[in-house]
Amino acid sequence: MQLTFKEFFNEKKCWKGYVKRGLKKKNGKLVNNCVKEDADAKLILPVVENIFINGIGVVAAKIDSGNEAYNVLHGLNTNIDGDVVTFTTVNDKKMSAPLVDTTVIHIGSGVKEERPVVALDIKLKDKVYRNIPFSLADRSENDEPVLIGEPFIRDIGALIDVSL
Repeated sequence: MQLTFKEFFNEKKCWKGYVKRGLKKKNGKLVNNCVKEDADAKLILPVVENIFINGIGVVAAKIDSGNEAYNVLHGLNTNIDGDVVTFTTVNDKKMSAPLVDTTVIHIGSGVKEERPVVALDIKLKDKVYRNIPFSLADRSENDEPVLIGEPFIRDIGALIDVSL
């Protein structure tokens, strides 16, 4: 039976010990690109992934290769006092973190926004990443309170699978 392209692309069958990493051409036909599953395999992330942030807990994060700036954490009522930023975040949790930078973000229509940047420890999948920079912004209108950007995705060598 001939599969449609969509059916074929969504077909996830590979041999035991192998995982699908897209499609490839073999003898003029598109076939699953099945690669051996090992410790060196790239981390595959879905578009939305739960992460653990020290001091906050588990939160949903949008994995966004289109964001070329810092990661973003929902933060309101930010107050900078010297080298410390105090803010309200997910679930109205109040926290403080060291100020590591500030950044100016072009949010569209010529509007710029200056944001404080803090470094936080996170756990993604089963790995802990320390001192990861996050700018603080009002993400109350977004579905996810955290946005993970392209620089971090690239640094950890991960790929995004939009079908997950």
